[in-house]
Amino acid sequence: MKLFILLMSLIGSAQAQLEISQWQTPEGAKVLFTQAQGLPMLDVQLNFDAASSRDGEQFGLATLTNTLIGTATKALSEEQIINQFESLGSEFSTTSLKDMAIISMRSLTRDSILGQSLSIFKEVVTNVDFQQIYLSREKRQIYQSIEASKQNPASVANLKFDQLVFGDHAYSHAKIGTKDTINAIQLNDLKQFYRQYYVAKNLTIALVGDISKAQAQQIARQISHGLNIGKKAQANPMISPLKRAQEVHVNFPSEQTHLLIGQTGINRAHPDYYALYLGNHILGGSGLSSILSEQVREQRGLAYSVVSYFTKMKSNGLFLIKLQTKNSQTQQAKQVVLKMLEKFTKTPIDAQLLQDGKDNIIGGFSLETSSNANILTYLSIIGFYELPKDFLSSFTQKIDSINVQEVQLAFRRLIDLDKLIVLSVGDLQ
Repeated sequence: MKLFILLMSLIGSAQAQLEISQWQTPEGAKVLFTQAQGLPMLDVQLNFDAASSRDGEQFGLATLTNTLIGTATKALSEEQIINQFESLGSEFSTTSLKDMAIISMRSLTRDSILGQSLSIFKEVVTNVDFQQIYLSREKRQIYQSIEASKQNPASVANLKFDQLVFGDHAYSHAKIGTKDTINAIQLNDLKQFYRQYYVAKNLTIALVGDISKAQAQQIARQISHGLNIGKKAQANPMISPLKRAQEVHVNFPSEQTHLLIGQTGINRAHPDYYALYLGNHILGGSGLSSILSEQVREQRGLAYSVVSYFTKMKSNGLFLIKLQTKNSQTQQAKQVVLKMLEKFTKTPIDAQLLQDGKDNIIGGFSLETSSNANILTYLSIIGFYELPKDFLSSFTQKIDSINVQEVQLAFRRLIDLDKLIVLSVGDLQ
């Protein structure tokens, strides 16, 4: 989790220096760029709407496709790709989530190094050669991950909670798939998935580094020009609100029980986004200073840590309160959490708590834009989730404008205390 501590006085200067340029390449890729002088580095992140929510019935297909990008191209073997990036001191990586498939590169901006790095990067992204040897290798690793997750109570709890909240939505399955679905995926499935989703119109490019805007435009065009134009993926449906409360227990041989309580959540376009963000920070999102931590950990010693958060997806994500406790204390911990959540939605919070929450968020926000990596993440979020370009510059002002009543009403509108999912995973026998 990212840190939320720094002096408020740094905010104005940090935001004033962060200028975001945005445009679209002729092929249809969205581009966001921030010049960051000082370090001779460039970070490039390609964000495709090609993650596990696009799996269809082939669970794990998106993750497999993303993972195999970088193993071979029409001109380069895996060993050559690795050696050439390493010889330049450049970094290459891929990541696949539920919404977003990511391909990243970091390079020095010295002309000779950057030119070669970008040439290899473009080759790896645009001339992918899916080969059976690498598919078989990755399948074996995924089988191991699937088996390991079955032995991990946290993994069992997280997957079960997603299934309970998301139902038949594309967010409900594990992004690595199941043994059966992975076993059924063939090379042609990866090739077809790549052709459909790894296209310019389905791409957001984020660039941060010590280059000019003209250079950024040239780099973005170089990348998108190598891709098929294609089509933007159709939006996934929103998640339906829960129709009833559910209390589910999964028996698991462990000394502690994982307790998860929550429901459907929001996306970043939700009208109560800022009030819910601030309220959650006070409730359980601010670590040891939160209400839940004070009540569950400090006063009663029921858990080492307790957190609450919103997963903010393209479709509405989920709201979750999570903790681990001794098996014998599970019922007590559950009652305390539910009582605190009910009180938070029905009773206005103390004005000083509200101000402390604001100060903590606002004071830490400059740290959120203090490194190229963090800026790159925000540019990707702004572009991929179609947020206004002033999202960062207006964030602290909007947080600061929220009052006690707005927090309470936002939680009351969203949180249905009669339709919560309460999931426990542990040994209660």
